This record gives sequence, structure tokens and C-alpha cells, in this order.
Amino acid sequence: MPNPSPSLWLALFLLLQWPLVVLGNENNQDDVIQYGRDCARLIAEAPPFNCLAGEIVRVTVDGKEPAEYSPNMACDRPAYLPYPKSAQGQCVPYSRVQTLRDDDVQILGLCRRMFIRPKDDPHFDSIEIIMHNKITGSTCFMISKNFGGNPQGDDGRRVPPPSEETPPKGQIAARDLWATPKQVADHGCIYCHDSDPWMYTPWIAQTAQLPSDPHGYHSVDVGGPFKAWPKPMSIDTRGNTCTGCHRIGSLNTCGSRKIPTFGDQPPKMTQSLTWMPPGSSEGAEEWAAIYKQSVDELSRCCADHKAPGCMVEPIDGKSAWFDKLTANSLKPPAAGQPPVRHE
Repeated sequence: MPNPSPSLWLALFLLLQWPLVVLGNENNQDDVIQYGRDCARLIAEAPPFNCLAGEIVRVTVDGKEPAEYSPNMACDRPAYLPYPKSAQGQCVPYSRVQTLRDDDVQILGLCRRMFIRPKDDPHFDSIEIIMHNKITGSTCFMISKNFGGNPQGDDGRRVPPPSEETPPKGQIAARDLWATPKQVADHGCIYCHDSDPWMYTPWIAQTAQLPSDPHGYHSVDVGGPFKAWPKPMSIDTRGNTCTGCHRIGSLNTCGSRKIPTFGDQPPKMTQSLTWMPPGSSEGAEEWAAIYKQSVDELSRCCADHKAPGCMVEPIDGKSAWFDKLTANSLKPPAAGQPPVRHE
């Protein structure tokens, strides 16, 4: 009997490293607690956290914090995520962000202000968690059900883990704070987070809190309503400068998209000509002159995945990657090709 090929041995080894996950009952797919538990099995338990412990995302005008803030004002680096029209604009100050974990598991807690309040007011208008397992690629998104719909906001002094059935006495419960999986899916997070879990925009790049996994596995494989999300592809061309630093996803990074909850959104990649890379010493015009050809090449492939020179591949979790690897290892040779020899 022939010995397995080295690639098959590698695939078998990696399978043993991938944790066995048994997700929740089909009948509980829109339950907040079950969603939290499913994400905990795929990634890790999210800890409770205090929004006020996070780093403040600065809102500046001409490089300085203004003496006072006003609704719908302009600023240097507005929030990228569209806010409800009832909120007070993209330049509301004192949002806070904190990295809760950054090892093989990455967890980010984000507490957004959409209404103007004093700096140390504990109330926030959207509380969010992004969780990512670097080993398997599993990614989960949590969003508070409020999302700017209540000007009073939510008390962020103890944000409960989404998997917590019963909170400590007097504290907000997970089911009262967090949106259901269906409500989260309706936000369409994957459209913008299509390249990897983390979006490095000028707004959040002012902090030191954003984890990084720019070329890692990435898959929202928790199931339930998230099965309806499109599966992003990686868009590349040979020797492309942009993809030397990060991946280009095929959804809203690549082109204009109508995103649930937020409507029509312009492509992030072409927007980047005005604000990438964050912290660069080059001005916008100089940056565009240097990198515009790379962006144009990627835009061409975004428009036509089969265009000459375009390299388009699925952005997978490790499980899907393993399935493809084993399928290729066991595939019989193509017609006219010699059989594979196993020494």
C-alpha cells in the first residue's frame, strides 16, 4: 500500500490542530446567548469590560481638539461607519476602543458615541465586539441593539459577555444589550470587513488598539443567519504594492455595494487614495501618484475576476482550506499526466 503524500500528512496534522466545534441547536439560531456560546466555542469567551477603560478616539479639527463640539460638525478623521440620520454626525467625540485580547485569539471592544456627552459619561450609543481566532480564522461580530436609536445610550461600565445567561445583580443583561444574530446579520458587517476582521481607517488608526491579521484565515462560520452573507474573495495581481501589506476583499473594499442597514456605500479601496496609508509621511497627491497604478490594476480585477493577470481566490477559514487541500491531494492525475508516486 503506498504511503500518503507529504501534503496529505500536512493536511492530517492540521486537522488535528483544529478544534472540534458543535454549534447550537437549529431552533436557537436567533438567540443572543446561544450565539455568544457558539462564538465562544469557535473562538473564546469574551470577558466583561468597562467602556471607560478604553482609549479615546480623538476628534480633531486642523489637528487640534476644538474648545467645543457641535452636532454634524466637520473634522479631520470622521468615523467611517455610517451613523443613523437621527444621530449627531460622524465627528461626535469620546468614542472608546480597547483590545481585550491579542494572541492566537483577538478580541476588540468598541464603544461609540453618536450623541454629544461629557467625556466621562458612561453612556454609549453603540457597543460592539469583534472576535477572531487566528488559528482557525473564525470571526464573530456583536453589536448592541440600540445602535444610536436611543439618545440616552447604554451604560457601558459593565458590558456583559454575549454568552452570559445571568448578570451580576444590578447589571445589564446580555439579552437586554446585544442585538440578536439576525439583527447583527442585517448590519452586513462582512461587506466592509471583507479583507480581514480589522478595518484600519484614519479614525481608528489614531489609537494603538487595533489588532492585526492582514493575510490570515478569515471566515464567519458560526452559521445561522450568517450563512446568508456573501463569501468574500481575495483580489490580487502579480507584484501589486497594495497587497504587499494587506489583502483586498471582493465586496465593499472592491466596489460600490448596497449594504443592509446602511444603503449604498462607495468602494473602500478607491477612498483609500485620500487616506492611505494612515500615518504616512506622503501627502495625498504624492501617495496617489505612487500607488494609483496598483489600485487601478486591482479595480480592473474587481470589475472582472477573469481579466488577464487577475488572481482571485476564496478567503477561507482553516477548515475550508483543509478541505481543498485534501481534495487536491486525493484528486487523480489529469488526463495525459503521469500518476503521483508515493515513495
